[in-house]
Amino acid sequence: MAPRKGTRRACDPCSVRKVRCNGDHPCSRCIAASWECTYLKTHGKSGPKGPRRTTEAAIRRLQERNRSDIGRSRSESEASIDDGSPSIIDFPLLDSLPPTSDPDYDARLNGIDWPDTIASPTFPGAQREPERISISSVGHYLDIYQTRGYAIWPVVDTEALLARILTHQEDMEAYGLSMAVCAATISQFQIDAESGSAVEGHYRISSGLFEMEAKRARKAFDHMEHVTIWSLLSSFFLHVYSANIGRMSASTVFLGEAITKAHMIGLHQLSYYQPIDVEQQQHNLRIYWLLFITERAHSIQHDMPIMLRRAPDLPPLEDLKDGTVTPAFVQLCRLFNILDMTITAGPSGARQALALAQQQLNDDVASQSLNNEIQRADISITQQWMRVFLWQHALSVTNLRSTNENDEFSFSFPAKVAQNVLRYMSSLSRESLEAHGPGMETKLFDIANSLADVMICVPAINHESHFWIGPRDLIHSLSSLLASFRGGNPAVIRILQEKLTTLGLWVSSPQKLIDISSSEDEHEDWGGNQRSLVWSENVLIPPMQEFPSRMNTTL
Repeated sequence: MAPRKGTRRACDPCSVRKVRCNGDHPCSRCIAASWECTYLKTHGKSGPKGPRRTTEAAIRRLQERNRSDIGRSRSESEASIDDGSPSIIDFPLLDSLPPTSDPDYDARLNGIDWPDTIASPTFPGAQREPERISISSVGHYLDIYQTRGYAIWPVVDTEALLARILTHQEDMEAYGLSMAVCAATISQFQIDAESGSAVEGHYRISSGLFEMEAKRARKAFDHMEHVTIWSLLSSFFLHVYSANIGRMSASTVFLGEAITKAHMIGLHQLSYYQPIDVEQQQHNLRIYWLLFITERAHSIQHDMPIMLRRAPDLPPLEDLKDGTVTPAFVQLCRLFNILDMTITAGPSGARQALALAQQQLNDDVASQSLNNEIQRADISITQQWMRVFLWQHALSVTNLRSTNENDEFSFSFPAKVAQNVLRYMSSLSRESLEAHGPGMETKLFDIANSLADVMICVPAINHESHFWIGPRDLIHSLSSLLASFRGGNPAVIRILQEKLTTLGLWVSSPQKLIDISSSEDEHEDWGGNQRSLVWSENVLIPPMQEFPSRMNTTL
């Protein structure tokens, strides 16, 4: 029997495709696609549109498997327990979550020591099986990844992944990857911190629990021995999760693990790509470049050696106009390629290579033309961060002067970059910056820290100003932003506080260097002048007047 009109149950083909079903029997989508319309299974929330080539096969496997179970009694409710899955449950809402920066977070959730496998009820004569997070819960967070995270990490086909764990429930590799993606997504966009109860028929699940499930699943299929693309990606997303909660040692190990698997698979070799079709070739190229840019940034920020070398003979990464990769990602790969080529240049050509790179990175037309604000924030700030890093690199390979017609070789260059950063931020919301996690915070810190060092070592530039904005304004504004970024990193704030104190910009609290208000009425006023870096309607407005030589902020 077809479900009654208006039901939220979707037919099997529409559920696997993650599209809206009108509830008819047969429904309009099945009629249009000439598919058999069946209602053999209870389904979850709809998601990204398809179909892709793997979809029809997944639908058929689902229908064939469930025909033998058609006699079972099924609940008409939208409970997220999946009949066809072994011991699948939705975990209860965790009302009070521990801080995600706690290094023991993975072993403690709300003070409860969770076992490696979640205990499930047993019945006489029944075999005890480990419980798994339900498809509907997984689908909810994969939808968030598709909407908000895919532009940052365009490497997971969520439709194919959901179809796989739905029709091959014994596939722990696919299940483990889905758990890792969910953990990274929740921690990246700070969904753990959001209040609420049951959502879309399931309970909100913490990133720590997804991470534990990912590790259990990876152990179950022996991911260290069975190295595949999905095994590699699960390592990468656990790297993202670990970085987001402040476990940098674990983050470094997971990233190294992902790169080692990439080498074992051969993603750095042209011969690997030659026999595969264009679609798969481009997907695997995205994985290579994602690892490349992630490792370069991680290496610079945490002083780690590089494992994945640049492979210039690989096929070009292309935008196939099918939504699988964005022009912004291609542009980001280009920027990191420029960076890598410059820092590996020989001593004789170092100055020329630095000048050329600075010229290329100074072109912001492409980044400012991006419509997606999250992508624009990433490209714009990354571009300026690279300029400061190359300026730092120039200190060790060439001569700098306090005054020079070439800005990239002058001591005032960090102030110019900081001014560009604040100018870009005037069109960016806080959310677009924080969407990039601790990596964005580190880039902003590097820019502010370089400016502070120059101001301390070369005091003469402290009195320079352009359009009434001087280095003192810039360093205070950047420090203010970092104090509020995702709650403020105490280590970052402590370093900047010490340098601001040396510069005579006194502050009384490392957690709040300056007031950041949501409206102009809440500005703090020192000496009758407004000095705050203000977010007004999600827009960052830099200060327009020079700070006094000494400032004592009472908080």
